[in-house]
Amino acid sequence: MAVINAFVTQNVSSVAVDKDVAARFGGAPVKKVLFSFEKAAGDNDASIFRIARISPYAKIVSLKVAFDAASGLTDVDAGFYKPLEVGGTEIDKDCLNDGLDPHTGQTAVVELFVPAIANIGREAYLIAGVTVANAIKYGAFDVAITGNIIGATAFTVAGVLEYIE
Repeated sequence: MAVINAFVTQNVSSVAVDKDVAARFGGAPVKKVLFSFEKAAGDNDASIFRIARISPYAKIVSLKVAFDAASGLTDVDAGFYKPLEVGGTEIDKDCLNDGLDPHTGQTAVVELFVPAIANIGREAYLIAGVTVANAIKYGAFDVAITGNIIGATAFTVAGVLEYIE
């Protein structure tokens, strides 16, 4: 019968075991970004609401959001964009959540992202399917909520992003 006497971590990033020791083996403080904003009546479909800027190496713990009732809000994604300073284009706009339909209102906080078992401890760039070279080039990721179909009425969005760097 085999006996194990070693750290057991998924080490999904293929980083050597002597790297990132604090977060993977000793624990690390969870950072939280609280956000609240109003979607104006004039904001159109495909609007991008950037809520935080994180390192591509951050490990997302969760993204929790609440929405006021808005009949036209029927398709919402959560994911990553390049920082505006390097073009601001989409990296993967729905890798954290795809197709949420909160049109009847989601006044209780809903989890937009809870890591699947395979994504626990994974860096943001891996969740987004980005190469290390591009993660270095971008320098940071903007976490954003994209309103694919948001309608014409105003409503409030509030929530919290939790991550470890």
